[in-house]
Amino acid sequence: MDRTRAAVFGLRIGHATVEDVWRAACEDIVESAAVSRAGVWAFSDDRESLTCLNLFDGGPRRHSRGTILLRTDYPDYFRAITNNARVVADDAPLHPATRCFADTYFKENDVRSLLDFIVLREAVPVGILCCEQSGWRRDWSPADSACLQAVAMLIGTVFPRCPDDAVVDEPAG
Repeated sequence: MDRTRAAVFGLRIGHATVEDVWRAACEDIVESAAVSRAGVWAFSDDRESLTCLNLFDGGPRRHSRGTILLRTDYPDYFRAITNNARVVADDAPLHPATRCFADTYFKENDVRSLLDFIVLREAVPVGILCCEQSGWRRDWSPADSACLQAVAMLIGTVFPRCPDDAVVDEPAG
């Protein structure tokens, strides 16, 4: 979590941007939890959609953003994450909350396991921190959950109060 802490500190003193925080958080998760991909997603104000602020794919070491998920397309996932504050899906294509992604997002990205935590800002859900394992199924450990939850709590301190303010238009590099 060193990169994330440094980026949060840099943001607070004016030497980093919020996008630097998202990038650092995703890179820290991929490396410390040894997962394929990690992402920061922001809820819309009405909590009817999630927009990817940063997704880091550890294989090619590539950042991207901009994917939008709608509650109407993935109601089981939205219900699970907002009701439970996390989704632990060792077998994501078959998990009740995440099987809605099996023929689309999971197939496109070979996602086999998913671990997501809600990001809170002053007790208000503003986003999701997501861990994805591609290529093989992974049983998430308590250490994996603790790592993701700690990063979610840290980035929640700098998440914009208004979730739509977190969305940026320029592509990630």
